[in-house]
Amino acid sequence: MIKLFLVRYFIAAVLFFLCISATIFLTQNYSKLKIHPDQNYPRWLMNDDYHPSQTSGITFLRQLDDGTKEFFLADDIGDINRLFIKDDTIFTFRKIEFGSDAIDYLKDFPKRDFEEIIYDKFTGRVYITIEGNGKKHKLFHGIYRLHFKEDDVYQDSVSSIEKINFKPEEQFYSELNLNTGYEGLAVDENYFYIGLEAVLTPEKAFSGHTLIRIADKKSLQIVKEISTDTLGIATIGGLCSDTNFSLFGVDRNQRKVFKLKLDEYLNVVEINLFGISAVIPNHQQVEYTASLESITITPDHNLFMVDDPWYEQFIPPEKVLNNLDIKTVDNFNNFIPIIYKYIIELK
Repeated sequence: MIKLFLVRYFIAAVLFFLCISATIFLTQNYSKLKIHPDQNYPRWLMNDDYHPSQTSGITFLRQLDDGTKEFFLADDIGDINRLFIKDDTIFTFRKIEFGSDAIDYLKDFPKRDFEEIIYDKFTGRVYITIEGNGKKHKLFHGIYRLHFKEDDVYQDSVSSIEKINFKPEEQFYSELNLNTGYEGLAVDENYFYIGLEAVLTPEKAFSGHTLIRIADKKSLQIVKEISTDTLGIATIGGLCSDTNFSLFGVDRNQRKVFKLKLDEYLNVVEINLFGISAVIPNHQQVEYTASLESITITPDHNLFMVDDPWYEQFIPPEKVLNNLDIKTVDNFNNFIPIIYKYIIELK
């Protein structure tokens, strides 16, 4: 009995030491990285001719010879646009059309609730996440591949849509709720990183933490599930990967950007959190209620984020509007999305 007690005591002591060591390691590696807002941002996501609506996803595609950056945008009303940013501030948009097969695939969705969009530079594939709505919402939750005309992502037509079947299904669909699903998606060479918007309480309130499910790209098997309960992350509005085992993400409810570094066993070994100032374009001293819903990174170490206007709270109070110019007030009343740009300070 004494020997058994000693063995249990030894095991408990070892586990306690490992937990303390992990905590110290994470603490020592906290907030080494720094980011700061670009002086030309935030900006209204529009030009004189067009603006997207309810933009909830952004992903970087490529940089053209003249320095213009090309992105995909996803709107949660079921639209996809190309965004071109020239000379850092000149926006051009081009809408993506849907072919008959793609339209037919989506016709029974209660809502074409597009959330995240991601370009996989390793395979040339494009994926979107769709949140489920309606009584049978779990039928529609998921990660979907967009097949472009002639298998060319630079064609402006989606010819068909394919649902990706991750395994095990029970785990993939657990914690999914009506209009609360996967709002974050990132890829590296070997893995999908799938971010749940939030874990809900039994009363369907936000719990204050969420999950990142990691799946092998070849087998589509979920090989790891990370709870953010101890990471200071309440929600996931978007994810992107800069290098293997490395994630940037946006916590919408806490208005934070987070950076996670994983080891080869997919354990979190480094974390950074950054507060984001949600200020009105051209009125940098005035804040508003932002709903940051996606994030992407460019090769020159810039982070771009988009704000999906939340109809109930996007428009500032009357006393704030009275101090803004007419064009800015019109932009709020028309629910124009806002785009942010942050510069990563290299070590």
